[in-house]
Amino acid sequence: MTYETREAWLNAFIDEARPVFEANGFPIPVNTRVSIGYPTTGARGKVIAQIIHHKASGDGHYEIFVSPVNADEIAVAAALTHEACHAACGLEAGHGPVFGKLARALGLDGKLTATTAGAEWFAWAAPILATLGDMPYAAINLAEGRIMRRKKATFLKKAHCTDCGFIARVTMAHVTPHTHLNCPVPDCDGILTIEA
Repeated sequence: MTYETREAWLNAFIDEARPVFEANGFPIPVNTRVSIGYPTTGARGKVIAQIIHHKASGDGHYEIFVSPVNADEIAVAAALTHEACHAACGLEAGHGPVFGKLARALGLDGKLTATTAGAEWFAWAAPILATLGDMPYAAINLAEGRIMRRKKATFLKKAHCTDCGFIARVTMAHVTPHTHLNCPVPDCDGILTIEA
């Protein structure tokens, strides 16, 4: 089977994983959906996926966001499993014992705050990945993306006080031919002069 969008593939993975979660006593809530988007920590962070509480969602869904900088299907699916564990346990459980019990039962290894796919995870997830086919995904390279943006010219002009040497940056919107900018330094009566 092929999927046209990343979101369709990710949501299909969640749907296929539902019976595994239910068999372990923690069903994934039906109000869970997955999208592509940068985590709240920003685009440069190392977070692969993040879940947002359903109370923060306008329509009451657990929102799982998968960062677009990672195209490794296994890492993404394992991170998605981690976030689905949060939804199934309730976000209030954090990375505590309830979360840990489910994560370990599903074959997630490593620190509970940054799990990875273990052998037991592959036992149930590999057949799902084979059924889903390739993820329609290409990683976004932020370094390449910045090449496309021009550096903005600054519109701030350097100004200095003729008496004490204080330096400031000002916009030309604040300066007219008849404007005098007084030095903000206490006990200085100098005037800021705009440098050309």
